[in-house]
Amino acid sequence: MNQRVRITSPQTRLALRRKTDAMRRVNHKAGRPPIASTAIDMAGAERALRRQRRLALRTALLLGAVLGALLLASALVSGLLGWAVLFFAPYPLLLALAAGHVRRAEQIEADS
Repeated sequence: MNQRVRITSPQTRLALRRKTDAMRRVNHKAGRPPIASTAIDMAGAERALRRQRRLALRTALLLGAVLGALLLASALVSGLLGWAVLFFAPYPLLLALAAGHVRRAEQIEADS
């Protein structure tokens, strides 16, 4: 008559309840029905994760290329203009790169 009993702290039970309550509130506010944990498409989630990892790698490589090109441009341009290239040019490029990355990541997520 050995029976296993799961013993948890009251804080653990409270945290688990808060987590499920929070997810229920988020789904309710978004107008979505609650998702059962068995309804999650694990294969689709893994495919989306792989696609987002490839996107992150491409974005990182593009970032390196853009920053390398800016360094080369600042080296070719002498004096104050070279410093201005390093000081002002990266920010709009980084913003455009980040916006493109987020847009593509959201498309991947929507396709899944």
